[in-house]
Amino acid sequence: MIGLFREACTGMSARASGLTGHDVIPKYTYVHEAARSIGATGAVDGARHDVASINEIAARLLPMLLADDALSTKEYRDAIWCLWEAKTPLADHPAVLRRIVEEVDRSDKRKLFRTLAAVYLIQFRSDRPGLELASSILQRGSLRWGEPFASYQNDYALYDPVLGPKNIAALALRQAMSPSDAMRSLGFGALDAQSGFTEAITRNLLVQLGDGAEPDHMRRLDMVRSYALDSRNELVFKGLDLEIAEALIKPFLGKSPEKAIKDIFLNFIVSIFKDPRTYPGRWERFPQIKALIVSWLTEQSLRQFLDIVGLTVKDPNDAQMWRYRRAFWEAAHRKGIIRGAWVVFAEDGARLARSRFGKNVDFATFVSAGSKQIQRTHAVLLLEVGQGIVADWSHNGKVNIWSDASERGAPKLYQRSYSSDDVTISKDDIETSRYLVKTHSSPKTYSWQRVVAERIYRMTNTRLQPSDYQ
Repeated sequence: MIGLFREACTGMSARASGLTGHDVIPKYTYVHEAARSIGATGAVDGARHDVASINEIAARLLPMLLADDALSTKEYRDAIWCLWEAKTPLADHPAVLRRIVEEVDRSDKRKLFRTLAAVYLIQFRSDRPGLELASSILQRGSLRWGEPFASYQNDYALYDPVLGPKNIAALALRQAMSPSDAMRSLGFGALDAQSGFTEAITRNLLVQLGDGAEPDHMRRLDMVRSYALDSRNELVFKGLDLEIAEALIKPFLGKSPEKAIKDIFLNFIVSIFKDPRTYPGRWERFPQIKALIVSWLTEQSLRQFLDIVGLTVKDPNDAQMWRYRRAFWEAAHRKGIIRGAWVVFAEDGARLARSRFGKNVDFATFVSAGSKQIQRTHAVLLLEVGQGIVADWSHNGKVNIWSDASERGAPKLYQRSYSSDDVTISKDDIETSRYLVKTHSSPKTYSWQRVVAERIYRMTNTRLQPSDYQ
């Protein structure tokens, strides 16, 4: 995996102070041509090391370095490859690290400088031990070794561990490029798309997007997709969860987008991190974003039920009844009564939901068990209301309310499947302190709505007024 790459990768030096991501960066054609002029765009060093050989070399060289034995130029170059990613990293030993980088600094062998520059970019991580020391040697050495290294440092601060990734990220953002394409545009074609330095650039880009660098939501989504996912739609860098989530959602905090935008962003973010209601662990690093996404998903689940069932209602009388159902539950949502929502679909509803809300949309499905025969268009809306649970059946079904969610037999939200018995209290209308089962009778006179609203008031101490849902 590791191989020395183009000599262009070794560029840059000391005049980095004061340079920011907003400074003007020259056209990349100059540095590309400068790299070409010394063979940097095509030359690949012959020394190649896989992980096994790096571990073996590190184990052999460490005692020699600790004992201050003389090393050849080739052994120093091998030692550089073992600085950070060997099983026993040489950089974990401060005296060994200093000896290696000081040899690079004083040597008249260009290959040593080139090797350290290559390893710095490939194995880059800001918390690496000794990274600052290696950075200072590379910045100073770029002046000594001349072009194109001096121009890279003067223009981009490539070997400054803070400014280098930031400046290349700014270039990528201005040129609408991916991080690896931005590096290739500068002549660094051999730098792996998953190198440590590319990851640092990607992190900077995502942070800038989260801070509002791209105000157009759909363009921002496309940029995050191009930065974060590979050609198989898998994450390029597993450690950027927080940055990805913030790049996607942080601009929405306090500014709720329209429903269509919500659905598109939900479909994408759930494809990466899964639904936080069913896979909460992945979301623990960003609780504020998790809370917002759960609120969006709650509202989306309510729309799933109302929109999808609405599409399957064919009888004009049922359609009229459905208008009242929608008005009631949307009013409950506006009042903040609904704490959580989850939908159970039969075949037709599941198919329509994925078509309308995206293939990554989450919901439950019916299993064939249960005393009530499930039709293809059936659906149930499960709601957390106060300390209780509501199960509202579609079409001519009834609303079932458990006043206490801990009641035996009360359904739990966010399961993958349910039988008809799991979401039904009784076939007959009943009203006790513990249960309510109510037919959606006389919707035009708001008969069932008043009964359900009264039960909700007892459960939440929030009054749903007729004017809210009429």
